[in-house]
Amino acid sequence: MRSLIAMAKARAKSVLKPTVQRLGVPAPSLDPQTWGLADDGRHGLSLQGQRLTDLVARWGSPLYVMSADRLRTNARRYTTPEGNPSGCEIYYSYKTHPVPAALRVLHSEGIGAEVISHHELWLARQLGVPPGQIVYNGPGKSTESIREAIDLGIQLININHSEEIARVAVAAQAAGRKPRVGLRITTGGGWTGQFGTPVAGGAALAAFAEADATGVLDVVAVHAHAGGMIHSRDALLQAIGPLLDFVEELESRRGKPLEILDFGGSLATPAVCHLGALDLRLNRTFQRDLPEPRLEHALSIEEYVTTIRSTVEQRYRLRNRPMPRIFIEPGRSMTSDTTLLVASVISTKRTPGACFLILDAGINLAESVRSEYHHLLPVKGWRDERTCTYTVVGPICTPGDTLSYAWRSRELVEGDLVAIMDAGAYFVPFSTSFSYPRPAIVMLEGPDVHLARRAETFEDIIARDVFPGC
Repeated sequence: MRSLIAMAKARAKSVLKPTVQRLGVPAPSLDPQTWGLADDGRHGLSLQGQRLTDLVARWGSPLYVMSADRLRTNARRYTTPEGNPSGCEIYYSYKTHPVPAALRVLHSEGIGAEVISHHELWLARQLGVPPGQIVYNGPGKSTESIREAIDLGIQLININHSEEIARVAVAAQAAGRKPRVGLRITTGGGWTGQFGTPVAGGAALAAFAEADATGVLDVVAVHAHAGGMIHSRDALLQAIGPLLDFVEELESRRGKPLEILDFGGSLATPAVCHLGALDLRLNRTFQRDLPEPRLEHALSIEEYVTTIRSTVEQRYRLRNRPMPRIFIEPGRSMTSDTTLLVASVISTKRTPGACFLILDAGINLAESVRSEYHHLLPVKGWRDERTCTYTVVGPICTPGDTLSYAWRSRELVEGDLVAIMDAGAYFVPFSTSFSYPRPAIVMLEGPDVHLARRAETFEDIIARDVFPGC
């Protein structure tokens, strides 16, 4: 009986497959120029004059390739959109791409540090970030890190939830200092759970009253972070509006204004989007193309910044109040498109139901690809007719190491290179040494290239282990 059911399912799948594929309307394939890549035909894709094939020959595969020029461009788009000061103070989300070489470039452009852990606080200080350019967020701050942040006198400690107020107050009292703090709130949309204190039911108002009543905290800010990806102006306004409504009520009750409105980040990267369960299912079951993001619909960095600024200005003008300082904490929109991951084809495997493309990089280095759209490009011949449909997998010994169940490309062979785009957000921090060492990171600055992080060695993986008897 079971075999008959399986046969019936397989038959239905084979019949439906062509129809489902036809019903999918794939967007035109994204051009490599989207990420500043050029193609000279013979040698394939290059970035800032550096051939990806040459970089891999020198530094090995897989390989992260990062553009300092694009980092600087993105930083300036936030600080001076269209050549004019944005009026916003920008703090980069360290957790998104914690590569010191990249962080140094951003800090050289006047970008501050948004940190969520003691390690990131330490790293910001190691990179020479002044305390006045550090914001400390996160739901799980250690007592030691809170004490250090207070001793340093950083710009802002955002208290995540009401239960954290007492911990910060005790540390402040012990230090004999009055730290500048904000309170993170949730307005009903976006991330909730362990994040923030809800506005609903008056909990956030009560938390501000509690923080004020300690007498040892300088409560100067409100913090709200939507989470996820904001793709449109409407979605941004839906996040901003409830926050400003809350601020108006809060300031009325407190009888004094807040100094800082911290809007968090969450701006999407144009060529990346979350993949829905149905899209993933159709990709797996019927090999239907994953939907590509439409770049013309994306909310730009410039639009994001100016929308926040103009909306706040309008609300405060109507209230006849002086403008507060505006903090923004970008992550993926600052660095995602500055980095790509180059992987090599180890082998291919053909079965009656699929053709597997086995790469030397999988979920150990590109875990985000399992739930987000990330464009894949053959380094050579990306313009060629896409005659093959591959199930793209990594080298890890688990069926879960699948990056795409159906990716169309020219025919690829062992040794060919594939570029995974938008690898500058959560690829590096989520990477692991699952059976394989992590790769090198190189940085391109103008026509020059230098090593930003050496490749991990076998010895590195066990360097902290203690062997009995040794």
